[in-house]
Amino acid sequence: MGRRFKDMQTPEQQYAVQQAPALRRMAHNAEQESERQQMTADVYGRQGRDYSDPRKADAAQREADRLRGRAKGLRATANRAEAEAKPKKRGWFR
Repeated sequence: MGRRFKDMQTPEQQYAVQQAPALRRMAHNAEQESERQQMTADVYGRQGRDYSDPRKADAAQREADRLRGRAKGLRATANRAEAEAKPKKRGWFR
């Protein structure tokens, strides 16, 4: 018995499923970079040290927050793409 047309994935859904792992890798890379920026903010944000630089610490903190938001958005996009592409469970009277 053949598949019904409504059960088939569209090319857009197939592409989204293929792109989900790449989005997850990009999210992971953004998380790694945000951790690096956070360490920079922590080091330069120490008060009373000869290497403290509040402006550099603030800039690094903003960048870390931006990268965390980007990673969160990428993961949400990947999750949404995979959820939309999952085949729907067939009910009794469908």
